[in-house]
Amino acid sequence: MAYRKNPPELDAMRQLATARLSGRSGGQTTAQLDLKQVQRLLEELEIHQIELELQNEHLNTARAQLEQALNQSNELYDFAPVGSVLIDTDGKITRLNLVAAQLLGAERARLMGSRFGLYMDEAKRAQLQTMLAHARDEHDRQTAELALKVDGLEPLPVQVKVVWIGPELGWQIALVDVSERRRMEAQLRASEERLTTALSAVGDGVWDWQVGTDELMISDGFTRLLGSSRAGLNSCVNDLLSHVHPDDKPQLVQKLQDCIVGKSVNLYNEQRLLLKDGRSRWVLARGAVVLFSADAQALRIVGTLVDISKKKQAEADLAAAAEFQRAIFDSISAQVVVLDQHGVVLQTNPAWCSYMSGRGFKQVAGKNYLTFLQDIFAVDLAMVTAVAAGMAALTAGEVSCFSLPMPVQSRCGRWWFTVRLTSVHDAAHRMVVTHEDVTAIKRAELASLALANVDDLTGALSRQHFMRLAEQELARSLRYNLPLVVLMLDLDHFKDVNDSYGHPAGDAVLKGFVKTVKEVLRDSDVIGRIGGEEFVVLLPNTMQEGGCVLAGRVLGAVHARPVSFDGRCIAYTVSIGASCFTGQESFGELLAECDAALYRAKNAGRDRLGQSWDSATLPRRDHSPPKAAN
Repeated sequence: MAYRKNPPELDAMRQLATARLSGRSGGQTTAQLDLKQVQRLLEELEIHQIELELQNEHLNTARAQLEQALNQSNELYDFAPVGSVLIDTDGKITRLNLVAAQLLGAERARLMGSRFGLYMDEAKRAQLQTMLAHARDEHDRQTAELALKVDGLEPLPVQVKVVWIGPELGWQIALVDVSERRRMEAQLRASEERLTTALSAVGDGVWDWQVGTDELMISDGFTRLLGSSRAGLNSCVNDLLSHVHPDDKPQLVQKLQDCIVGKSVNLYNEQRLLLKDGRSRWVLARGAVVLFSADAQALRIVGTLVDISKKKQAEADLAAAAEFQRAIFDSISAQVVVLDQHGVVLQTNPAWCSYMSGRGFKQVAGKNYLTFLQDIFAVDLAMVTAVAAGMAALTAGEVSCFSLPMPVQSRCGRWWFTVRLTSVHDAAHRMVVTHEDVTAIKRAELASLALANVDDLTGALSRQHFMRLAEQELARSLRYNLPLVVLMLDLDHFKDVNDSYGHPAGDAVLKGFVKTVKEVLRDSDVIGRIGGEEFVVLLPNTMQEGGCVLAGRVLGAVHARPVSFDGRCIAYTVSIGASCFTGQESFGELLAECDAALYRAKNAGRDRLGQSWDSATLPRRDHSPPKAAN
């Protein structure tokens, strides 16, 4: 394009102005003006000349800027990433950029004036002509994918956009090389086909959901899982959802919705499908969002469907087996606890929980079993050490089971149990501990032993047996630092009873006295006869205050229950001496202290309690014993 330039010299400008002035007619001449008017006219002419000079400068600057912009526009046009071709109404190329020349496979100079249609693949030329006609007649942009044909090369796929500019300029055509996109699409289709073939071969179903159009593509494996045919299915999600079990559908719908709105990009859900024959089949649906909209909404979701019926059946069988094993575990009457390799409690059965809750321990999981064995059950250190060694042997695999040779007695003395440990033989080296309650057997054993060692007349323990048990109880108190109180009881003026009522009556009084005392004592307390009318009571796990309270109850019970014999009521009283365990090494020492306390009670007037731990002696009770009936 050529641009008109201003005259470079003032003389040339003057000549042009003079010529234009001579062509004008009318107006005043300078001869008709006076001097003042001429001066004013000259001044205006000078100002006008300066204005023209300024305008000329601005015009030159604008021209330079326009030339620079045109050059930049040409550069952008030439090196744009899109090919651009301008063809006239005869289809000849009138202008094109470098990218278009490269796509057409020739130099730009050779392409100018040639027909654009000759560079189009013959199979696509008719379509190009149709696009040109529509763009011209309808004044609307036409877009299609065509192919350029270069000699000696394969057709090059391009996206063609045609715009009608006008009869003077013709059409503007944009060319975009889509060969790389076509290649990637072909690779993607091949990958999808291979994946579909592989999944179908193993029985998995493949689905592809276009969310916006609700178009669903499914594989043959998918229909086989449904037990249906393609003819019986519509290609939409709602039709497939109708085959989902009603109990499982809400969860699946919610997870699909989360994928659609962008809350999740992956789908993982297990549900049952209702088959044609009325049965159901468990399947695992997995999927992923592979295409998003500009606002992060899902446009396409692709996934698989896998038959997991066998897996679900196996899980149900395992759950039933575990439930059965748990029921067996819970029904065992013995106390059972499962330990880890360090002896920490992992699991207990109801029998163990019931026993521990009865002792005031609600939570035992997470605690060490040896701590319970030593602190709660009062097992001595030697037994705890033996159990710890047995646990180590089980963990090391040296033995498969371990048990204590003798039953263990609880701290309160009321329960007896055996201890047995068994290895589970698993990777975690867990162990099962069983406490078998043998209290009834032990009590029967003790009762049998007691019957063989009781006083024939009163039913109290014989002196020899009582003294043996007393030494054992003293050793137990010494070992575990447990409290122990001993009461020595002596019937007051018992000789007078024999003299007044006869020896049979005296025997009745002795038997009645032991019966009365046993009714006051606890199950763990023991009474023995060590002399004619002298008795001793052992009070295990009893503090001084508790011993005094129990002695007071004995005094009150003796007062309240005189002995009836041969139609007569025989009243009597008893004096008591009390002593407590303070580290004595033999029961004889305790008994001597009781004897001294009993002596003080008798000297204080009988029918009262004397204590060895201080010099105090309880006063005689306010009420007097009833007098004997004649």
